[in-house]
Formats: sequence, structure tokens, C-alpha cells
Amino acid sequence: MSFTVKTEPRENRQLAVTIEVDPGRVQQELRKAAAKIAQQYVIPGFRKGKAPYHIVVQQVGLPSLYSEFVDELGEELFRKAIEQENIQPYAQSSIEDIQLDPLTYKLIVPLEPTVKLGDYRSLRVEAEPVEIDMAEVDRRLEMYREEYANWREVERPCVYGDLITMDVKSVIVREDGEENAEDEVVLDETDWEVTLDEEHPLEPAGLDKEILGMRAGEEKEFILSWPADSQSIYAGKQAKFFVKIKKVEGYEKPELNDEFAKLVGPDYETLEDLRKAIVESLTEEARQEAERQYTDKVLDALVEISELDYPPVVVEDQIDAMLNDLDRRIRQMGLDGLEAFLQQTGQTEESYRERLRPTATQIARRNLVLSEVIRQEGIEASEEEIEAHVRRMLGADAEGEIDPSARELADFLRFGPGRSMVISQILTEKAIQLLVALARGQEPPVFRRETEEEQTIPVSSVDAPSKEAEVAEEGSAEAGEQPAREG
Repeated sequence: MSFTVKTEPRENRQLAVTIEVDPGRVQQELRKAAAKIAQQYVIPGFRKGKAPYHIVVQQVGLPSLYSEFVDELGEELFRKAIEQENIQPYAQSSIEDIQLDPLTYKLIVPLEPTVKLGDYRSLRVEAEPVEIDMAEVDRRLEMYREEYANWREVERPCVYGDLITMDVKSVIVREDGEENAEDEVVLDETDWEVTLDEEHPLEPAGLDKEILGMRAGEEKEFILSWPADSQSIYAGKQAKFFVKIKKVEGYEKPELNDEFAKLVGPDYETLEDLRKAIVESLTEEARQEAERQYTDKVLDALVEISELDYPPVVVEDQIDAMLNDLDRRIRQMGLDGLEAFLQQTGQTEESYRERLRPTATQIARRNLVLSEVIRQEGIEASEEEIEAHVRRMLGADAEGEIDPSARELADFLRFGPGRSMVISQILTEKAIQLLVALARGQEPPVFRRETEEEQTIPVSSVDAPSKEAEVAEEGSAEAGEQPAREG
């Protein structure tokens, strides 16, 4: 044996593994490293590859020799050590320390999480009633009015925000109001369209105020001047304006009546029809949100009565998944990804990870209990369910046909790397259905094969489930979720 192994349990399902290398093996590796260096470099007094070991050591030092093999040897011995000790790592191990005399590696190995579920079959969770805010109905109607608002010609006096069509001419005049002989023209516009904006008044100061209150068909003549310190080329001068208003248009919303309802959609004969449809839509949205919140409440209640022990990498994996999901969605919006987002918001990746940690921990713990429920209940996914799920994901038509452009993706989900994701989603949905039914005191669904011949995929053959979660963070609407791993 060229090494010895000692193990020491650590908290949070981690194992410290210390590997001490036999001195004979170390000397063997040192001499191989020296021979390699002697072949690569010219050592004074010797031809390449001919310098003896002790001379190479004098020239480059022992640390340089160790650096030639210490990493590769560590990987080799670690593989042998975990096989010898029958250790099943949950994820990649990390090096805690390396000592050269004697050569000793100390690694921290994350182990499979352990979950002792509480009595979920007796767990009951009260559901909140589904309610909607009737004021939201009026807000939705107002949104529709905004959507169908348009410029409409009006007969009233013009106000800020109106679109004015007018003829306007102005010429520079003397202090007594008489025109100059050269007749210097400032403006000469026909059918000039301008929107009166209180925050951005027309030049010179006072022009828009002279126009305000005029109606279509009215004409007006007045004199305005530019201050001496104006940036205009007409600074210190005055001009006579001739204005004729030809049309006034206001950006107006349609009236709330039956005609407006028909404008929104052909299914609405009256305004009351539209109101009822909005109420139904809001009720369904509230129902779905209440269902999502109830599911989270059930899972959190199960986590509360269960005993979970897991390595820190479980949460780190979840944070990684959330960051990857955020990066993907940022790029879909045409932006430069997560790194650019963090720079623009003045955050570091580390600080953002810490912001995500509480939510990531909650999601990870929910995933762990879901995985154990799937295992204990023996929940499986049939080929028929996989096919139906793929078709649903890709928006199959009424005949169940998938768009030809999506067939390659369909095969990726059916038979490729995406298959485990599909199975994970199916198993998750089933486990949630079961837990929610139990929590409501209802008869739970039975997920068993209908026939012995029906092929099913057990949970042990795939990654354990993931469940959609939302995180309210700047720049993101949802967060990705990392499936917990099945033991």
C-alpha cells in the first residue's frame, strides 16, 4: 500500500479524508519529476537528461519537484481512497490542506444528504380563501382605455398635451412694433403640428401660453421677445407672430360603454360582459397564485417537521442554478448577461450570491423533502407521461402534433440530455399533487402502474425533482432552480 487513509466525520454531511503518502512512493515521484526537469532544461555541467537527482534538487529546489506531480498524484490517490473506504461523494470534493513532509492530502468530501421525513400523511395545512380586489377590475378597465386611447379632434380650447395643427408666421419687428425693411422671417410654417408640453415650452418664452385656449378656426396676432442673454440668434430682438389654429386634437380615452366593450373584443356585447370576463380572469389568476402559495406552505410545513442534514454544496448548487437562469433571461432580453447586470447595478457576484442564499436554502430544502417523498412513495414516470409532457412543453396542436421546427428539441427532451429534466418535472408534479391532497385532507392520487407491461422510469434513474420558484430581485422575474440529487 503506497498510502494510508484516515476519515473524520464533519458536520453538515461532510467527511474529512486525510491521505498520507508512503515515503517510498514520494521518492519515486520526486525522481521522476527530476528526470523530467533534467530533460527540459540545461543544467550547467551536464547534458540534457544527464544531471543526477541531487544536482537537480540543488538547482530547482524540492518545492518545484513537488509541483510537478502533487496535483496529479492527489487525484489518483483520492480515487483509490474513496474506493478503498467505500465513500460515495455527493459532489466534487475540495482540498483543505496539503503538507509536503510527509506528503499529506486533506480533503473535504460532501456526502449524500439524509432526510427523515415527518408524518406527511397526517400533515394538514389550512388554505387561505381565494379573493380578488374589485378595485383591480377598474384598474384593468383603465388599462384597456389606455390601450385604445387615440388622438381625436376636439372643439374645445386647446390645453397642454393637445396636438395642434396651425399656420404660423413670425417676423422680426422694431421696438415700436413695426416690421423691419428687410422683413427678417423667424417662422413661416403651414400645417405645423406641435404638441403643447408644459415641461418643454416653445421658443420664445410665452409662445405656447399665447396659443393655449385657442380653438380650431381662431386666429391671433401678438408680439414676443427674446431676452438679451438668450442663446438664440434672436437674443434681444422681438417678433410679431401671426397664428391660425386649424385643428386641435386631444389624446382621449374611449368612454366606458357597450361600444367600448365591443372594441376590446368580439365576445363582449356589453360593458357588463367585459366586467364579468375581467372578474373571471382575476379570479383565475388569484386561484393560481393561491395554489402556488399553498403548495409552498405545504412543502415548508413538511420541511419543518422533517430532519434534514446536507452538505453546503446543496445550497451552492441551487444558487448556481439561479444565477445561470438569470444570466439566460438577461441575454434573451438582448443584454450582455449577468456580469454586465452586476456591473450596472454596482454589485459583485459574491454579494449577489449572498442575497440569493436565503431563498436558495428554502428551495433546496423543499427539493430534498420532495425527493424523499418520491423515493418513499415509489413514484415513477411512464413513457406515455413523458411523451405527453414533451408535447405539452412544446405546445402541441389539438391533434397532439408538434411543430416540425421543434422536432429536434422534442427528441432532445425524449431521448437526449433533456429527458432527465422532463422526468424530474413529472415526478415533482406527482409528489406535489400527493402532498397537497393529503394536506387538504383529501384522498391522495395513486401513482401505480396500470399494467405490469407498462414501462416506467423509477426515481433512482434520474436526478430528483425541481419545483418552480420565484425570487424578487432586481433584473429578474424568476430564479432558476437546481434539482436536489437522489441518493
